[in-house]
Amino acid sequence: MTNNYELLINVTYASLNTKYIEENPTVEQIDQELTNFRSIVKVTDEEFDRAKKKLNSRLIHKISFATTLKGENSTHVPWYNKSKISNFYWNRYNEYLKLHKHWSPEIVKRINETSDEIMTNLGNPNSENSFQRRGLVLGDVQSGKTANYTAVCNKAVDSGYKIIIVLAGMMENLRIQTQKRLDTEFVGKTSKYLLDVKNNHILQNRNIGVGKIEPNKDNNQITCFTSVDTDFKRSTIKSVNLSINNLNGAALFVVKKNKSILTNLHNWLKSNNINYTSGLIDLPTLIIDDESDNASINTNSEDKDPTAINKAIRDILHLFKQASYIGITATPFANIFINIDETDKVAEDLFPKDFITLLPSPEKYIGAEKIFGKADMDEWYDIDRAKYLGEYQDSLISIANEEQAPYFAYKHKKEIAKYLEDIPESLKTAIRYFILVCAISDFRKDEKAHRSMLVNVSRFTDVQDRTTDIISELIKDIKYSIESFSKLDVEKALQTTEIFELYTVWQEFNLEEKANTKWKNIQQNYLWSSTLKIQTIAVNQNNGSKALDYDKYKEEGKRVIAIGGNSLSRGITLEGLCVSYFYRNTMMYDTLLQMGRWFGYRPNYGDLFKIWMGEDSIDWYGYISDAVNELKSEIKIMNRQNQTPSDFGLKVRQAPCSLIVTARNKMRNGTPISRPISVSGRLIETPRLFSDEEVLLNNKNSCLNFLKKIDKIVSQEDSYLDKITNAYIWKKVPKDEIVQLLHNFKSHPWNLNFQSSALAKYIEESSNGLESWDVGIPFGISNSKYELTLNDKTILIKPEQRSIKKDITIKNMIKISGRHVRVGAGGCSKIGLPEKEIRRIKKLKNKKSLTDKDYLFEGRTPILLIHIIENKDYNAIDVPRYIFALSLGFPGGEEDKTAVYIVNTKELYDYIDSDIKEDIYDEDY
Repeated sequence: MTNNYELLINVTYASLNTKYIEENPTVEQIDQELTNFRSIVKVTDEEFDRAKKKLNSRLIHKISFATTLKGENSTHVPWYNKSKISNFYWNRYNEYLKLHKHWSPEIVKRINETSDEIMTNLGNPNSENSFQRRGLVLGDVQSGKTANYTAVCNKAVDSGYKIIIVLAGMMENLRIQTQKRLDTEFVGKTSKYLLDVKNNHILQNRNIGVGKIEPNKDNNQITCFTSVDTDFKRSTIKSVNLSINNLNGAALFVVKKNKSILTNLHNWLKSNNINYTSGLIDLPTLIIDDESDNASINTNSEDKDPTAINKAIRDILHLFKQASYIGITATPFANIFINIDETDKVAEDLFPKDFITLLPSPEKYIGAEKIFGKADMDEWYDIDRAKYLGEYQDSLISIANEEQAPYFAYKHKKEIAKYLEDIPESLKTAIRYFILVCAISDFRKDEKAHRSMLVNVSRFTDVQDRTTDIISELIKDIKYSIESFSKLDVEKALQTTEIFELYTVWQEFNLEEKANTKWKNIQQNYLWSSTLKIQTIAVNQNNGSKALDYDKYKEEGKRVIAIGGNSLSRGITLEGLCVSYFYRNTMMYDTLLQMGRWFGYRPNYGDLFKIWMGEDSIDWYGYISDAVNELKSEIKIMNRQNQTPSDFGLKVRQAPCSLIVTARNKMRNGTPISRPISVSGRLIETPRLFSDEEVLLNNKNSCLNFLKKIDKIVSQEDSYLDKITNAYIWKKVPKDEIVQLLHNFKSHPWNLNFQSSALAKYIEESSNGLESWDVGIPFGISNSKYELTLNDKTILIKPEQRSIKKDITIKNMIKISGRHVRVGAGGCSKIGLPEKEIRRIKKLKNKKSLTDKDYLFEGRTPILLIHIIENKDYNAIDVPRYIFALSLGFPGGEEDKTAVYIVNTKELYDYIDSDIKEDIYDEDY
């Protein structure tokens, strides 16, 4: 590829950037601009086509609008007005995003608008009044949250904020990454030697990032009180004689959420900077809490105890006369939502009472819904976006538990590092696939693009380091074979084991069609040069993230296989991540989504990226992403209804999925949990059951006895096979019979969403709309027939087929597998509705696919579904061929109806396998 290729892209982009400032150019306009410059910059036809594709990918990038819930504080006056301030910091960041990061005009415009809205909801730093503002910014994993809060940092300093404190997670490598990014995109200078007394002259005046667009003015500098080498230390600050009171500009602190560090920061601020007349610091302060839900995870370590950390944050906030706090998260199940009650004033003080802003995700963002699809569509998805659901499901490859057992079983301990001699075949396949993607990337003329592979198979650093050694040896062997034999004719080269293995993967994943080139071309011309650059690096407490310094390789492109655990699970960005290998235990419900470093943007390789993932994790990813998307939908609905963050907090606390997080937080001390859980418009199911055959038999008999009884009660015309919804139905079933079945049916305690006794009590005590029920048995696609004998008739049921397996982390539990932890098919709550009603709902909602919530509209009859599940793995495991499971569908309405759930956390803890009790807290060590 000639230098003219890059030149053509750069000059065309610069020209388009001046012509289309706020709106994206069209495909035709990009084509025309390229054609115009081609007369000056000579390129081949292939280079021209590639330039067109690259600019289309870069510039044609749509995004919707942010949504904000505002608090009830009537005294807050919108104040932010860019026309009345200098905008020095924002203007250069705006230019940096467009000229250096090459973001599309529409994306930059939306960041500008969204950050404006966030600024308006912060406290006014130019006011004489004191304030304590609290907010939350909610966005998808790896979708651009950091860019949004960086924009806020720039605008905050422009408008008069004097102190910016960024709480950058709980690990040093994440803090370093955040410091680097803010150095580049906010400060404009490197902080590397800033706090080093001996060497601070070396790079003290070096401008980087936004500083190269326009250097800081002498009277408006940003002074870093932390650096890429140093978190906050009182002794270091004292040695360089720094104080916030005598600064011309603003101060930046990038610190870990660590009790000792936050306490030291609080004590230094209090002892060195307080105004003794007011007893407060008179400098307006903004605290940005990145990954704000992370501090909610409970551990035995006082240093990481959420109450201690949240108290330290609160103490710092209350040192200032004027302070604003913004939490940043992708998973809003933190203590600030869950534990707001009379006993938790620490959490209450950090609750985002003033605003919650939901960030939009750009069209080209590859998130959970594109990879896992969605069993239930909801209002959060518009019609245009719905077409992308499940678009990348083929990128997901399941890892079987049986294969991992000799290597990285869920229950493994750190001692396995001493005996680990090899890695699973699926991991070797993933590594070879990564090598081929790197070669294809070079063929596509992306030689300078970074490419990364993630390996996350253990929380223990010893195991991570040993795995790194094994993978390094494998890479050496592969490199040797490629160097020695890849230039040979294909037939001779394939006689070499490693090249033959690569060719096997090439064929298995149909890469010739995707790459649009022959194996011979890749083998002989690209394989060696691309593989030569691949490094294998452990990213954990022992090694940190400095080895992931992509900046050092910006001219040639870094190629890295990163092996780690928790360090790779939150915040760390792996540039050009195209292969992920993830096998971790299934107890990490609330943090599981955060571990998805593979979410994000995949320019020019979206057709190539792959994710190898444990079969159990696939289920939970679908489930937790559904739960988060449901909450996002609620924000949009609440916004239209002018509801507040407090209303949303209540909604989160009443969501069934929040019980999982709460129970886990309180499990060690055995604290019982009593909480109202919303049932309105929900289909509540039993995908987790006891594996005990006696319990399963009892459930079966309870269902059969129930069906026999209602078949006697219900009239003949109200008992029939409904071909429209493919189910056998009984209408007008008295609620007393439903209540009795729920008392008799036993689901596993870890099936937290479905509490039989709580649901039975709620139905029994309800006096509105639950007196009469529909009961249905959905028909599946099994070729077998289940003979259901009821009194004087026999009904032949086609069972629903599911994979049913024993859970390997929870004692005495089986799981009915499905990507969204479901029992029934999506939309099965339409059973019992007449055909004309189903058509009316479809026309009214105008969606690609309807949700169970859509069918559970106000005024319809509640429904109980009895699922007869045929086990697809009947011959593989010791589980009966047929399993009975339940679904309960409750009609929705304006009033949120709740059942009171009581969770015995000691019982839950006792069911966890003793070998992995510590794993649920997911600490790397």
